[in-house]
Amino acid sequence: MQVILAGRLIDGTGAAVQRDRALYVEDGKIQGIGPAGDTPSDAEVIDLSGLAVLPGLIDCHVHLVFSHTDNPLRDVLAEDDQQLLLRGVASARQALGTGITTVRDLGGRGGVTFRLRDAIERELIAGPRIFAAGSPITITGGHCNFLGLEADDEAAVRTAARRELKSGATCLKIMATGGRMTPGTNVGIAQYSVAEIRAVVDEARRAHVTLAAHAIGTAGIRNATAAGVNTIEHCSWLGPTAVVEFDESVAIQMAEQGIAAVPTLVPVKQAMAATGGKVSEGLREHIALRAEILRCLRRMAALGVPIVAGTDAGVAWTPFNSLPGELESLVSEVGFTPMQAIQAATGSAARTLGLDGVLGALVPGRTADLIAVDGDPSIRIDDIRSVRMVVKGGKIVVENAVVLDP
Repeated sequence: MQVILAGRLIDGTGAAVQRDRALYVEDGKIQGIGPAGDTPSDAEVIDLSGLAVLPGLIDCHVHLVFSHTDNPLRDVLAEDDQQLLLRGVASARQALGTGITTVRDLGGRGGVTFRLRDAIERELIAGPRIFAAGSPITITGGHCNFLGLEADDEAAVRTAARRELKSGATCLKIMATGGRMTPGTNVGIAQYSVAEIRAVVDEARRAHVTLAAHAIGTAGIRNATAAGVNTIEHCSWLGPTAVVEFDESVAIQMAEQGIAAVPTLVPVKQAMAATGGKVSEGLREHIALRAEILRCLRRMAALGVPIVAGTDAGVAWTPFNSLPGELESLVSEVGFTPMQAIQAATGSAARTLGLDGVLGALVPGRTADLIAVDGDPSIRIDDIRSVRMVVKGGKIVVENAVVLDP
């Protein structure tokens, strides 16, 4: 048995910080929690009594094989699958070193992310556990068509979903609108009808996996919500032209159905910092509308729409250690408390991904994924950057900022 001593325990349920607690771990699961004190003589003790302990972080939106350079599209088009796999190995290690013990990968190529996931599960390499969509479903010539899964009608999208599930997908993704990474697509126009998205919803439910819908524009958000997806990625409420068209009735429907938004706030902020504002025309347009987009996000939160943390890591200027910055944006730009921001990357994220009861909280019965940091991120969210130890499934995988090989 392991006994993990926590000076401050943030358990991921939203409960108040607990002081001087002991977590009893066996076979990678938390068996009990009690006051720090006498421990069994045969126990392995991990002394984190000078640190804050919280659940391992969950990044709900990453692209492990993207390069996060100034031009990821250029790189993914030029590189073969072997090179992408090597990128994925480095990306996974960087995420793990940040305290991210679980990611949802929403766009790879050729099953590369499946092989990466399986290698981590077999403990051949270090990394977070991966829930992988494989290639996202898109229209011919649509957003991320270069990832190889184009489908143009209800029967075709159903077949595409089944093909990815057969290949090993543990979640699915559909492109409900165009995206800024793909030239020639329109972020404000719907790519799929409600019936077409609903066909993929049916396949996801049959396979007991979740479905994410990329939807920057209002038309795509509306269709994805009506179809009943699990999460809407970006969710920026843009119209066909450069305006924000917030539809409160759709936001209310999202709240009623429990459809979560994954706003991915950090890429724009980091692009501005990296380029001094010298960005593409499309991104410049998005920056000009950011204040309105944030107002929509605050209204969604007030209406009860679940907001969970995802970074879009892998896109331009967004490396795989960006999740702390996303949580800081939820606090500084959306108005979350630090504890609410932590929830967005722990308990709420696990619930949204269908992992409630398995991950996301430090309570008996859950997997022993946790991080230890200096300070108190429930008061100062930026303290979450000072990771001293990461435990995944009861095993120490990062210690003193060093990722440990299996």
